Amino acid sequence: MAVVSDRGGVRAENQDAAALVELTGAPGCALVVADGMGGHPDGRLAADLATGAAGDALRDAAEPAAALPAAVSAANRAVGERATPDERGRSLGTTLVLAVVSGGWASVANVGDSRAYLVRGGTATQVSVDHSWVAEQVRAGILTEEEALRHPRRSRVTRALLGEPVEPDLFEVAMRQGDVLLLCTDGLWDSLPHQRIADLLGGDGPLDVLVGALVDAALDAGSTDNVSAAALRALDGDS
Repeated sequence: MAVVSDRGGVRAENQDAAALVELTGAPGCALVVADGMGGHPDGRLAADLATGAAGDALRDAAEPAAALPAAVSAANRAVGERATPDERGRSLGTTLVLAVVSGGWASVANVGDSRAYLVRGGTATQVSVDHSWVAEQVRAGILTEEEALRHPRRSRVTRALLGEPVEPDLFEVAMRQGDVLLLCTDGLWDSLPHQRIADLLGGDGPLDVLVGALVDAALDAGSTDNVSAAALRALDGDS
């Protein structure tokens, strides 16, 4: 397993948070990534609260994959308890993507536009579904994926952890030996095409080196956001 989070060269603060969680209630591990919402106060606090609460909820669960919705609820509750609006009516909020890997399966939950990818056989496939305005336009056939990447509303999420009721999307993926599961914020995927992600994470060598190179590549490609990634390689001593 490996995790890297970088403030980047543009933002004054790193408002991402990423964590690796060793499970104690069942075999396996969990990955958690959050992106504090830009333009909101205390984005870093929201991301930290969400990752901490989600990780705590999964760590001791007897069935951690089944506990993913409860972990999202715990993260949302933790954010909501601190969500005091400022003078413009804005309050802290964050995206969240998390995964439990156990018994040859990856179980994923997401709220917002932080993503999960499966890298297998030289191809990176997006597992999660973005909760964003541009993603809805792409699914409706109004925008192409290329247009969405350049659209001025591309950072507008339609679901987030704000302390209000929210439902995560849930996914399951069978993991094969050598597969890499990647969770990342939009500072990474907004700057790198799927094939570049696959090329970088499909290489030989320790996973922490590959993930570091992936984050560096996003920054070199011109990312203007914080960049964070957490990854696990299945059934491999480097993971």
